[in-house]
Amino acid sequence: MAGDSHFYVWLGADVRDNFQPLPDFIMMMRAFQEFTPRNLITLRNQRGYGTQKNWMWVRQELLHYVHGTPSFTVTYTDIPKILRGYYKTVNGKKTENIERSRSDNIRPGNVWVDIQQVFYRMEENVPGCYAQKPLKAIERILLTSSLEGDVVLDCFAHSGTTLLAGERLNRRVVTFDLDPVFAELTIRRLDNYRATGKTGWQWHNPFPEMEEVYDSTATA
Repeated sequence: MAGDSHFYVWLGADVRDNFQPLPDFIMMMRAFQEFTPRNLITLRNQRGYGTQKNWMWVRQELLHYVHGTPSFTVTYTDIPKILRGYYKTVNGKKTENIERSRSDNIRPGNVWVDIQQVFYRMEENVPGCYAQKPLKAIERILLTSSLEGDVVLDCFAHSGTTLLAGERLNRRVVTFDLDPVFAELTIRRLDNYRATGKTGWQWHNPFPEMEEVYDSTATA
């Protein structure tokens, strides 16, 4: 890693396995003194899964560490500021928080409530990628934690979201996946975006040639 860089880790907490792997990973990272914990981000999914005997699961965890002292760029969400009443006297004038704001929208905190979990009705959906991360979330990470032309490493390409975000934001992304299917999906997703401007396939098959094989087999 570069001397000054950010390190993000998207992990789950499986209640069926004592909330692993999140706690073990946090403990493991304590041995790497060169990384400093920066934040623990929670994404509040707009869609969730649950049971009649438990709370609905609508959250994902994103760990943020830094190596050295990297820069951080403040971004804003598309959520309008609506809370009023925090008053402060500035230059002899009593002002409220919205008057002093630099933007009409709020900055993202470490609880992200404005990002939709990817599902089949969204254009960016990549069928078969059940751990697909929202493009908006990855773009937020790149906008705050990197600059144009920077190198971004993603060791788990999966649906190719980081590669696509880098294409859209002018970052140089290095990514790979042990599963050749996901590696191929990543390549196809970038090619498809460059050809059509679409960020995914929604519910359509990214491997149309497989449908042709199936149809020919079924009629044989």
